[in-house]
This record gives sequence, structure tokens and C-alpha cells, in this order.
Amino acid sequence: MTMNDRTAKLLSLRDGFGGLDPEEGLASGLRTWVDGGIGCRDEVVCWAPVPAHADDAPGRYFDLIGWECFHTVLHLEDFVPVDRAHAEVPIIGIDAQRTLLRQGIALAREVGRLAGELSTPIPLRCIVATNETNGTFRFHRIRPNEGWLLDDLDSYDRGYVVAIDFLPRPLDRFHSAHIAAAQRAALLDLVSLIAPDIEKACGRLENALENTSWSVFDPEDAVIEVLVDGIDSGLVYFDRVSAGPDTIRSRLALLPTCPEGFTWDWYDGDAKFCETETDLQTYLRLLADHCRTFGTALIGVFTGRDGLVLGFLPLDKLERFVELAALAEAEIVIYGTIELGAH
Repeated sequence: MTMNDRTAKLLSLRDGFGGLDPEEGLASGLRTWVDGGIGCRDEVVCWAPVPAHADDAPGRYFDLIGWECFHTVLHLEDFVPVDRAHAEVPIIGIDAQRTLLRQGIALAREVGRLAGELSTPIPLRCIVATNETNGTFRFHRIRPNEGWLLDDLDSYDRGYVVAIDFLPRPLDRFHSAHIAAAQRAALLDLVSLIAPDIEKACGRLENALENTSWSVFDPEDAVIEVLVDGIDSGLVYFDRVSAGPDTIRSRLALLPTCPEGFTWDWYDGDAKFCETETDLQTYLRLLADHCRTFGTALIGVFTGRDGLVLGFLPLDKLERFVELAALAEAEIVIYGTIELGAH
């Protein structure tokens, strides 16, 4: 999930993720859309039933994402009861926009679930945006080098914007069906060190380890499975190709485990600096060195050549973290000038 700074302040995310979900649950008007489902036709995704003219997409639109965003857009204020700031003028106040944002994020989670339940799961992006006149929700398939939004969400300085990506997990991600007691215990302790909500994360891990439908098992993916968890995330996943300083900053800053008072003004380089793997590693090393001045380590969990998973860990827990990773047979990385290496 990424959002511009205006949205993070409006939703009070600088104080943690508590209260992000709407207290009243998903509005009934939006639940109707969820119940109707989503579907794919050739290369496009849309609310179900997908219209027959999807065969001609993108048609008059610039690209397939343009077609999808036009055909999936909802005006949230049409389905969520909110008060207008002025009865005679169509102006939506700040409190109403906050309500629409929370409802839009709740709807995004449902749509992301639907995308994962398709016969062929697809990578999906949901976009929630509000301003003084309306709130919108739309979704589209994630495609390389295409998008609906500008890369820098803070450039939307007159509105509130949230983008939420849902990526399908490979079905063959686990390598061994047998999980020894020592490895299980180490995984639980490892997760406990990182998780903002320990009880919830360990409960999810226990459920995952008891999933007898798994034919194979991978400890790294098990850790990521339970810690990349929306409002209670202890880790953040990035697509390595698109992971630049602005993206890394915006998503790490929203982790509940981000150190109090942590600053980002230490880096004044080019926002497009991370064009190569060497650039990315240099930036991560500099970021890790800055983290250490706040008593925190920048950690990673290996997730293949194309992914990048990052999180924060207090330095006083680092030695134990390394020990548990070895016992859990999980490959982790500690970033910084003084590398503790991969395990």
C-alpha cells in the first residue's frame, strides 16, 4: 500500500495503523459490488459480468489500463453515506473524505481477495482517491511500464491518494512438506521479534504451518506470508525493478515498527538513482547506516531475484534474530556498511 503524505496525515498513519478500518465495516452499497465479483476477458479485468466489448479493448482509450480504470471506477459518495460540508454546494469535507478513504481501502481488500480467487490469479492495483468534490475507487491489472498514477503520489497535492497492490503468490513456493519441531519453534520466535502484533502474527503462522494442502515448505515465504499483512505489517514487499528511494521511503515510513522520530532528510540524491542493482544496494547500505543512528537495523528476507522484502528491527534484538534465522533455515540479510551477511 502506498499513499501520498497528505493521506497518511489525514488517516493518522504516522501514529500507527490502528483505526484504518471503518468501524461500521464495509458499506452495504459497496458490498453489493463485491458480491457481484470481478472477471477477466482476454487481457482485461473488470467488474463482473465483463462486457462483450472488452474484446475490442483498449478501443478509444490510450491503453488497456485506461480501459480498465474507466470501466471499474466507482464514485464512493454514491454508495457511502457522508455529509456534505455545504448543502447547496457539492463540497465534501475532510471528515467525509476520511470516511471515503477508509471505505475505499476496505473495498480494495475485498477486490484484492477476488483477484486472488480467479481461476488464474492476476496482479491487481486498486486506487482510492478523494478531493473536495468526490471520492473514487478503481482497479486495473498491473502491467510493466504502464500505470494510471504518477510515480510520485505527493505530486497530487490537492487530493488524497492511496494505491494498493495485490500480487499472486506462486503455487510452488514451499520446498519441503515436513516441518521439524525445532524449525517450527524458531520460526515462531523469529516472527515474534518482527511482528507489531505478535499474537496475530503467530496465530497466522500456526495456521499456515498446519495447512496440510502444502506439498512443500519454504521458511522465507512462510515468514513473509504472515508479516506482509496490511495494517499490521512487520515487513514490506517491493518489486525490485521499480524499488527506488521514493517508493522505499513511502512504504517503510508507514510500518508500525518504523523508529519514532526517524528522519528521511539524510538522502538528497536523485529519486531515480536506483536504476541498477548496484545503485539499489548502495542506497540500502546508506539507509541501513542511518537506521543504526536510531538504534535500529534494516533487515531483509530473501524472496527471489525479482523481489525485495525490508523491515526494521531494534539493534538489541539483532543477534537473536540472526540465531533464530539459522535455526529456522531462513535466508535473511542485515544491511549496512558493516554487513552481518546473509544467513
